[in-house]
Amino acid sequence: MGVIKRYQHGMALIIVLMLFAILSTLAMEILFRQNRFLNRADNLLQWDKRYQYAMAAEVVAQQGLIDDLQDDIKNNAQLDDCVEEKWAVQLPPTPYEDAFLSASVQDLQGRFNLNWLIADSPDGFVRQQDRVRELEQLLDEILPDQSNPGRLANEMADWLDSNNIVDEAEGAEDPEYRDRRTPNMPATHESELRALLGFQATDMPEDPMAWGLLTALPPGTSLNVNTAPQQVLNAVVGSLAGPEGVKAIIDSRKEEPISDIGSLLAMPVFSEMDEEDRDLLNARLGVSSEYFQVMVDVEVDGQLSRLVTRLFRGGGEGEPTAVVSRQVSPLLTPLEPACNPFYNEE
Repeated sequence: MGVIKRYQHGMALIIVLMLFAILSTLAMEILFRQNRFLNRADNLLQWDKRYQYAMAAEVVAQQGLIDDLQDDIKNNAQLDDCVEEKWAVQLPPTPYEDAFLSASVQDLQGRFNLNWLIADSPDGFVRQQDRVRELEQLLDEILPDQSNPGRLANEMADWLDSNNIVDEAEGAEDPEYRDRRTPNMPATHESELRALLGFQATDMPEDPMAWGLLTALPPGTSLNVNTAPQQVLNAVVGSLAGPEGVKAIIDSRKEEPISDIGSLLAMPVFSEMDEEDRDLLNARLGVSSEYFQVMVDVEVDGQLSRLVTRLFRGGGEGEPTAVVSRQVSPLLTPLEPACNPFYNEE
């Protein structure tokens, strides 16, 4: 009997120890999950705080663009440039309550519009081969030497045009893509260039700011000669007027913003062009902008967020300023400079 009692006592002790171990494990799991839940809730609250700060800065920038337009209308001088505009100033890290805010506004109409590669017609979106060559020239200037800008430019045109025919030897349509289809419509963002069949990781520009030379706006949007960097002017204006035409634009806007495309094209370097080419430039160039990008970086307690908002600034009745897109993006590159990424290099 004594042996049996000692055995029972031993079993009871083992059961008690097992129950204690299970209860301890459960308690640790509950504490771990509670701590993880609290951390996640805190992260979400902090993220939402940074987002709300960024939205507030976006509203201020949007109002600044509206005020600038109203001043231009009042003064009968509707133009936008990188020198005299109040919006074309970068906000350095500035304390605001418990956060630091940095912001800048870029003119999207100073960039090369990928949707220039197509034109709307009764038969759909038709490629514009002259614009394809302009994109090829720009890509040749900003991409690494081992890239094939001709192939990428033609693939971009096939990506956008309505037909399913490979129009050039270096193009690509649906049969060439295994896991996706060409949209056959205007691009919504310049990053679609990275979805092309021929785009490789080695094609990424060494300077990440080079992406700021490209955009995706409605096909008929004009290029603002007051804010366009030289690389874009080389592709768009240089293809018709040569380097002398590009130099004439840059020299003219150094003194004061170009206020009228007609006066610009009356300069000798443009007046000697073929009338057809001059009319084409007159239709494609402008001195004011409607599409802008607002970038806001917010830091709270060492945590960073970036909000990138693209705006349409309406210029007349029935055309209010509206948000085109809003994106929370990772901070992989520095904040883009105001107006355009390469303007100050001039």
